[in-house]
Amino acid sequence: MTAAPLRPRVHRTARPTRGSWLAVFLVGCGAADSPPATDGPLGAGGAVGTGGIVGAGGATSGSGGATIGSGGVASSGGSPGSGGAPLTGGAGGAGGATTDAGSPPPPPPPEDSTDPGTLPWVPVPEGEVLATCGLDPAALARVSLPGPWAIVRHGRLCHDRSAGMAPAEAWSTTKTLGATVTGMVAYQTRELARTGRKTGPLSDEDRVDHWLDAFSFNREAHVAHVLAMVAHNSSLAPGQRPMAYDTIGTTQINALSDVLTAAIAQDAVRLGGNLEEFVQRHVFAPLGMTASTWSGGAPAKVFAYSWSTNVHDMARVGLLLMNRGVWSGQRLLDEGWVYRMTHPAFEDSNTGYGYLTWLNASSNHHFGGIPGAPVGLQQQPQSPGPCAPVSVFATHPHGLSAATDCNYAPPYSCAQPLDVGVWNAVGLGGQVIQGHPGLDLVVVARDVTPLGSGPDAPRIVWDAVRPAVVATDPTYRGDEAGFCAAYGANTYAPDLR
Repeated sequence: MTAAPLRPRVHRTARPTRGSWLAVFLVGCGAADSPPATDGPLGAGGAVGTGGIVGAGGATSGSGGATIGSGGVASSGGSPGSGGAPLTGGAGGAGGATTDAGSPPPPPPPEDSTDPGTLPWVPVPEGEVLATCGLDPAALARVSLPGPWAIVRHGRLCHDRSAGMAPAEAWSTTKTLGATVTGMVAYQTRELARTGRKTGPLSDEDRVDHWLDAFSFNREAHVAHVLAMVAHNSSLAPGQRPMAYDTIGTTQINALSDVLTAAIAQDAVRLGGNLEEFVQRHVFAPLGMTASTWSGGAPAKVFAYSWSTNVHDMARVGLLLMNRGVWSGQRLLDEGWVYRMTHPAFEDSNTGYGYLTWLNASSNHHFGGIPGAPVGLQQQPQSPGPCAPVSVFATHPHGLSAATDCNYAPPYSCAQPLDVGVWNAVGLGGQVIQGHPGLDLVVVARDVTPLGSGPDAPRIVWDAVRPAVVATDPTYRGDEAGFCAAYGANTYAPDLR
């Protein structure tokens, strides 16, 4: 398997202390004589974590919308498989994990942890949001989004407007969850021996027919082609494999359920007897996702939709990707997989799509035929837009892409001084997980466009929350034009880590 290029680590910034953001803010206001000694803005060249998930567009199924067949969505927790980690399902409003009666509670995460572990999210007190999160509380209070939403920055729940939300269908954000779980199966099988068909570690460069006997798309397809929604083409040669959005998954991506099932069958004792057991044991349990079910707990998964969840659990998936696959100090997902999820998989097919993930892209990106979305190649960033960095692979060619460059048309450039492109998981009605690696920021929002398919949702979300970021930015405090010019050009990333 070809290793994905990782971004150079020239400088690593310390996480903001409770006083550092406040000091920077007060300096700009004239309330301090000198800037703080730490946590200033980074110059070009710092390393950044990749974000992920990798989102997918709105789910519709003809005029009737997407429907769920057998094994569809349930609103409360799935049943752990035999031997799996004990979980209590249901609507865990706080998003925290619980244990069996009589079991000791999970240990708290370390002081410097970048995630909540299996414990419930604990919101940062409003009076500490500026110092801890570098966000303007007054600007956050003015945000007007139609549904529940929350912001996670530096691994902390900085603002939460999702209290009382019961788990609900997240539509095509499930695609991002599916790509993440595929990578987690790959990581868990990485040391298995390959002795023939249906054996060995799962890789995105595997041919699908290594794992499956029968499937409906191109027999030459690799797992990466399926994750990028190009496996349906009669030719997989560069320039002949346009991406077409697999709305309900029946064209290709639902076949990933069978691929993963075959891979974990090699070690059922450790990995689980089916995909539901794997998800409960290796995904939901370690991430503390107690408000989530996938395909109603059925062993076979619908990769296109069927994730029932709330804002808090969506934030956990987004934060895992922001932290490059590490959770509570343990690696759950290979860093290279996260990178490939959140960067263009096949530039000739769509510069704005990774592994079941929507990306901010400048040129030659498209929405794959989603009903209601703009048609044809787009020549301006839209996910979330020009005031955000684009995602460009660090090297060309890479993996199975064979692209010699980023496939941008003039006047757009492939140059990216900082590799900090924004990624999105997007679902029907405006379900969004949005990752900003350069800001160490994850935004989750539900029902942003309740009457639409969702492509506008990333822009709406970023436009709504951006003032709270810019108001306290250490370099461009209150100067949105300056911030957008630098951040949108991939030249500014104050929270590169």
